[in-house]
Amino acid sequence: MTEQATFAVLTGPRKLEVRQGPLPETGDDDGLLALEACGVCGTDVEAYEGSLTRWFGTIIGHEPMGRILRAGKSARKRWGVEEGDRVAVHSLLSCGRCLACRTGQEPCMSAGYERGYGGMSPDVPPGLWGGYSTHMYLAPESILLPMSGDLSVAAASLFSVMANGVDWVLREGGLQAGMSVAILGPGPRGLACAIAARTGGATEVAMTGLPTDRNRLELARDLGVDHTIEVSDEAATVDQVLSTMSRPPDMVVDCTPVALRPVADAIYLAAPGGTVVLAGVKGPGRDAALPIELAMSKRLTLKGVWSRSVESMQLAIRILETGDWPFDRFASHAYPVERAEEGLLALQSDDKPMHVRIVPRV
Repeated sequence: MTEQATFAVLTGPRKLEVRQGPLPETGDDDGLLALEACGVCGTDVEAYEGSLTRWFGTIIGHEPMGRILRAGKSARKRWGVEEGDRVAVHSLLSCGRCLACRTGQEPCMSAGYERGYGGMSPDVPPGLWGGYSTHMYLAPESILLPMSGDLSVAAASLFSVMANGVDWVLREGGLQAGMSVAILGPGPRGLACAIAARTGGATEVAMTGLPTDRNRLELARDLGVDHTIEVSDEAATVDQVLSTMSRPPDMVVDCTPVALRPVADAIYLAAPGGTVVLAGVKGPGRDAALPIELAMSKRLTLKGVWSRSVESMQLAIRILETGDWPFDRFASHAYPVERAEEGLLALQSDDKPMHVRIVPRV
């Protein structure tokens, strides 16, 4: 009997269909991943809710990691791996030729390479293009990053969210040792930004959250955040943060989803000459009113960020491998593929998990 994969297909708004299918054949230049986990991103939740219709009909999940089950000789040489090795997989496929791909920046999406993991139909040969699955096809253009086999699956599943924090705070934000940082929003990426800030030598870190975020704010304190600020009145956020910190923050990172007010709050909070990192996805057509003249007079740098680079993924994996942080508490909830829908719904509940991952089995 041919071995089967189990995978979840997003068929429409709030409709996730669990299916089974044969494992694809592989050859000299490609491979097959036995998934250990796939992190659940807020974008997955948006797609599930129906706002990203282009993902309908696809196997979602773009934060996959696992063990190399099969890989051809040429593929092993190109990726620098052997069968059985643990790897993290970048969601985009690389052409391997353009400057961005060759210099380790975020892979290109040039003509012919719009494909990526977590956004393709299982009907596209040879199938298994997403992380909500027991197995995933590794195309020749895949970008694989080795990870220690000694890491727990829970900690290893944080590679993508940690790469966002590294990218936004260190690479794009340009944090220097001695700076102070305020992070708006204690979601998984906000927590990852806190770890990145401490890794980069920030001397003072503050984080805001809502009353429903108390568990996350408690974890933030254990991640080295000096001030956790529960915001019950959004209009008072700026005053609460400034009255708590010893000085206006040199960097403000907005990690809040949907909410528009924090964008302006970040500008009001930032110290003169500081940096505002805009990382919270607000949704199509949602525009924030900005105090432009204040941003100009403060000589602020406003940085829009998106996704993460290969370089940031490499540093994130090294941070995970140190074991210096309570990563297993951070990676709090796991759901098998058959119950992936429960994982998506958990992130929308009042009892917010720190982080959710989809696994082959619990």
